[in-house]
Amino acid sequence: MKEKVLVVDDEWEIRDVLSNFLTEKGYEVILASNGEEAIELAEKENPHVILLDVKMPGIDGIETCRRFKEGEKTRYIPVIMITAFGDREIEAYLEGADDFIVKPFNMVEISFRIESMLRIRHLTDELERAMAYIERLRKKQPELRCRRN
Repeated sequence: MKEKVLVVDDEWEIRDVLSNFLTEKGYEVILASNGEEAIELAEKENPHVILLDVKMPGIDGIETCRRFKEGEKTRYIPVIMITAFGDREIEAYLEGADDFIVKPFNMVEISFRIESMLRIRHLTDELERAMAYIERLRKKQPELRCRRN
């Protein structure tokens, strides 16, 4: 199964460059041109990583990131913010961004950052599965609940 990367940028040139590069690297690429579209696609497609531009018309990247992190289906998807201006980095991290890259970016750096976020995503997925398994065991064996106390 190919890992999905959602690329969100209002500039088609950036979307095109990232899409071509990531497709060559073997990823399934999903494209969005604004925050509203990104939120809808993320909930529907469940990408493994999101590359998100900060400055966009409508809902900007910071607000979009905040909404991802509040969403039931999207809260654990790693978000890499991309911007031409490094002045909103702290704000992005405060709203839940997992990483931050300033344009112009290096494609090798993009690749390494995505790989790093994928490792985090896989560990998060494993943890969620383990927690669900433990919860199922607790429900089956009431005495386990008593031992915790």
